[in-house]
Amino acid sequence: MNNMANFQVNQEKCIGCRLCVKVCPGGILHLNEQRKCEMDEIDSFGWNGCWKCEHCMAVCPKGAISIFSKQWSDSLPPVKAETAAPVLDALIANRHSCRRFLKKDVEPEIIDGMLQMLGNAPNGGNKQQVQFALIDDREQMNAFRRLAYTEMDRLADAGVYPAGFDKTSYEDMKRWEKTVRPEMLFCGAPYLLIPHAPLGKGEPVEDVNIAAAYFELLCASRGLGCVMMTFPKDALKNMPQIRAMLQVPEDHYVGVMLGFGWPEIRYSRGAQRGVEEARIHRLTFETEETQ
Repeated sequence: MNNMANFQVNQEKCIGCRLCVKVCPGGILHLNEQRKCEMDEIDSFGWNGCWKCEHCMAVCPKGAISIFSKQWSDSLPPVKAETAAPVLDALIANRHSCRRFLKKDVEPEIIDGMLQMLGNAPNGGNKQQVQFALIDDREQMNAFRRLAYTEMDRLADAGVYPAGFDKTSYEDMKRWEKTVRPEMLFCGAPYLLIPHAPLGKGEPVEDVNIAAAYFELLCASRGLGCVMMTFPKDALKNMPQIRAMLQVPEDHYVGVMLGFGWPEIRYSRGAQRGVEEARIHRLTFETEETQ
């Protein structure tokens, strides 16, 4: 039997509940005559095979399933709603764009841990096609910052500005360097992450933007500051030689660049923003009862 997913079932633990069959997006699981879970023969991963989602292992109530040599006992347990909801609410209410950072290293294991967790972010068909350009060394980031900033200023002196900016708005950004941010291009961020994915296949726009949103929350949960930036993305379009240093292919979608690190300013409380009723459009449809 072709077992390219290394799908294993503990025959003594499997109770034939069919939960794995019901959650398998590829529809490749079934119960055999002994009412034990089995995987169909597959010769590929993706739409016509195993989606690599690991839902079968995650849903099994008895821990009977192993896949890709991963064991159920190494998985994180679910969090109860009464515990998770207030924590997530607080993280969302307290997240904010960080524009001032400490000159302090973030431990490599923290950064690596967050990047690994991004493998769990939703993405179309679980294709896992999002790639990440990462600058995780403060000195390297400062070197790249100096190159890009110098070229940005040179272009501005020649009357060339990022898309959507002119002399007045550019000078506004310059003026804000004296108050809100120490430098206008990357907000002084000591580290940079750029999620990107190839255009023309899957859902690159959605996948990249979801990965960015998840990374910001991962930063917030670890006490790190994060800022989603589009200005440097547009600025770098005018300096292709410097942009090429980021090694992001031209045919890849980039939604935002994320600067992150330890925040210089700690907030005392969360904001109280909400969504006005006028922005909520409640939909109704005719049903048999209303006809």
